[in-house]
Amino acid sequence: MQEILLTLGNRMRSLRERKEMSQETFADVCGLHRTAVGLLERGRSIPRLDTLLIVSEHLGVEVSELLEGLKH
Repeated sequence: MQEILLTLGNRMRSLRERKEMSQETFADVCGLHRTAVGLLERGRSIPRLDTLLIVSEHLGVEVSELLEGLKH
């Protein structure tokens, strides 16, 4: 499970950085706390479905793209 969360977090961080947004700015845009975004990007938090929907929308990708290829 940890490997899945790390891969997802790295994917989210990479997409956020491509948009040239800090964690704080991205969190504000998504309506999340910066700490929550940091935990997600480091694979330390299991995202809820609604959070994945919000994050993917603001990253400009489908949820399926965030989750593509993730398996245990």
